[in-house]
Amino acid sequence: MAISLEVFQRVSYQSRAVAELRLLYELYEEAQRVRIAHGERLRAILQGRSHAVFPISAADPATVLKAIGRGESAGAPGLLERAYSRAMADEACAADALREAIEQHPAWPWIARVKGVGHLLAARLLSRLDVERAKTPSAFWAYCGLGTIPGVAYRCTECSLEVAYPVGYEPRGRHRALLGTRDCSGTLALVPGAQTTRVAPRRAAIGGRSGYDADAREACYLIGVSMLRCGSDYRTIYDAERTRLAALRPGWTPKRCHLSGLRKMEKTFLRELWVAWRRAVGLHVVPPYFPHLSETDSVRCAG
Repeated sequence: MAISLEVFQRVSYQSRAVAELRLLYELYEEAQRVRIAHGERLRAILQGRSHAVFPISAADPATVLKAIGRGESAGAPGLLERAYSRAMADEACAADALREAIEQHPAWPWIARVKGVGHLLAARLLSRLDVERAKTPSAFWAYCGLGTIPGVAYRCTECSLEVAYPVGYEPRGRHRALLGTRDCSGTLALVPGAQTTRVAPRRAAIGGRSGYDADAREACYLIGVSMLRCGSDYRTIYDAERTRLAALRPGWTPKRCHLSGLRKMEKTFLRELWVAWRRAVGLHVVPPYFPHLSETDSVRCAG
């Protein structure tokens, strides 16, 4: 199928923008790692954990580090103090550039209204995604590790714990009791008729390749946790799913119910992000993936 020059130029521009945002976020992370490394060296000296002999400040290390970041001295090696101060300035500069870049992103006008997703979290996720290549929201889900794969369900004959593993995995050894803190002496047996269940993809084994972007998955998780903590309107999706699972899946552990609710909330967010982003850059949105809310109600995420 032929592609027009205008569409080609637009796709090329979007691809470059994604690459530049990813590079900018990597530079920010690198500056952050340098600042943390220098800070830990200074903290060791301030707390007397270093082999070198330097005056130990009686003040709180966190307070002293802030002072060093402002260019003051705490009696530690001057070279290290100056390096930490420069690292703080570099990190702040990279963060400012990242905020400026993310505000130019076509999806920012929508995502800025979502409570719990600030500039840096948005940049962390958007730097991993390319809406040009994602033809449906499920492409975002799969890339972020939120899709599911075929699995097999098991139930304990004694404590009624229900677990599921990808096809090919087999439970071995003891397991933690459903409502206890000790190992259960029961055996995990196949649940009749549950050989077609779906489970979250597992992380790759050592030396193997993951089927999803681990950085994108972590960004989604952090966004989900932030939404829960700040009381985002998306939390209603999480709470409804937890309530549903509590009644439908009594054999599931609280942690499994929590992760399942978090996953559903994150997928809803990604779906609506996909729609808003595609519309902002003039790309086609397939009818089955229009938002589940009306245009008027879509501002529910504001706040």
